[in-house]
Amino acid sequence: MFYGGLIAAVAVALWYLKRHRLPMWTVTDVFAPGIALGHVIGRTGCLFAGCCFGRATDVPWAITFRNEFAAQNVGTPLNIPLHPTQLYEAGAELLILIFLLVTERKGRPFPGRTFWGYLLLYGVSRFIIEFYRGDARGLVGSLSTSQFVSAVIVPLSLVMLFLLSRRVTPEPKDAAKRARAA
Repeated sequence: MFYGGLIAAVAVALWYLKRHRLPMWTVTDVFAPGIALGHVIGRTGCLFAGCCFGRATDVPWAITFRNEFAAQNVGTPLNIPLHPTQLYEAGAELLILIFLLVTERKGRPFPGRTFWGYLLLYGVSRFIIEFYRGDARGLVGSLSTSQFVSAVIVPLSLVMLFLLSRRVTPEPKDAAKRARAA
């Protein structure tokens, strides 16, 4: 359900930022690493709860759930080795977080780059991880709902990164003057 929460949170945040005339893409850039960190913590919680589990597998790093509460609560299969998709996603989010922080001021930064970069990287990783998930999720055609959302977000992110990179951003002094005048 992460995508639903993310989409709702972004919609509310964009409305709030616009309403209060705050620099939309700059503020979302500040939020993006926190979203990634929160997701690392959240998926670790999923592992402890047994939800968001993977498909049956025989890989050496498979995990086996044995807690009856996990089976009753979210339908986790017990005593079957499963892909640890919660750890796959937590690891992907951690790598995304590190990448965002390391590259934040590299190259030619522009407002929106970190936020849309996060959505791009998360969309790609989530699309791939979904192939290993074993829990019941909705389908859109032959894709899981999350894969479908990823298939929309990835190209949207590429378009936004391209468009925002071409915008001329005002100097900080000019932006401060306009903010005081408003």
